[in-house]
Amino acid sequence: MTDSRNRGSLSFWPREHGAYAQLAFPLLTALALGDLGLAPILLVVAIIAVFLAHEPLIVLIGGRGGRARREFATVARLRVATLLGLAVLSGAGGWWLAGPTARAWSLLPLGLALLLAPLTLTRREKTLAGELLVASALSATLVPVAVAGGLGASIALIACAVWAVVFSLGTITVRAIIARAKKSGGPSWNPYFAPLLCAVAMAIAIAIAIGTDLPALAAAAVVPTALVALIFGVLGVHPRNLRRMGWSLVASNLAVLAALLIGLG
Repeated sequence: MTDSRNRGSLSFWPREHGAYAQLAFPLLTALALGDLGLAPILLVVAIIAVFLAHEPLIVLIGGRGGRARREFATVARLRVATLLGLAVLSGAGGWWLAGPTARAWSLLPLGLALLLAPLTLTRREKTLAGELLVASALSATLVPVAVAGGLGASIALIACAVWAVVFSLGTITVRAIIARAKKSGGPSWNPYFAPLLCAVAMAIAIAIAIGTDLPALAAAAVVPTALVALIFGVLGVHPRNLRRMGWSLVASNLAVLAALLIGLG
């Protein structure tokens, strides 16, 4: 008989805390830049439901171990069915109420999610390619939500690109720090690649802000997070300090959000 304490010990909330920020900031950007109507709200509900279905799905495919799958399969199956049902209903309603442009742009996050599905089902989601694809897919949810709220597609794509770059820089820096601490025998550029990438991203963002017609503040919005990631990458912090780094990245994301809302609003 299964111990009731064990049965109650498994959480179906997503365990990757950084993913919460990757979901929340693009959606907040979309809702703040566009008009707050029923169509974008329904789309947001669908996106959140899919996000919450991820953890019970991982349990079902054995990603949390065989024992968890055996003991919690029934609950996990019910949660997946309920959340995906909610996603289909709210997503269909939002898609129906949205204009044709928003409907077309909904294919962007859907397409990235389809690319991610094989990695999830084969438990390769935590590879670098998988994590970068997750960051891109969550950033892309901004576009149909914002366009459904009346925002121009070009502006929505700028904001989406900023968040995709910001999250990718954070992901690469964290993985480089962990690889360095584990001395995993990776490429010799591991200690230097992430800080260099952050510096290049900052330089490109500043050059775009100065030399193009894009709103300067929006073009340079990647700088706060890139700077934080650069500092942590250069310092080579120990993995036990990754929580502190994570909160620092979230704080820098608030600056990114403010820059996008002011620059694109």
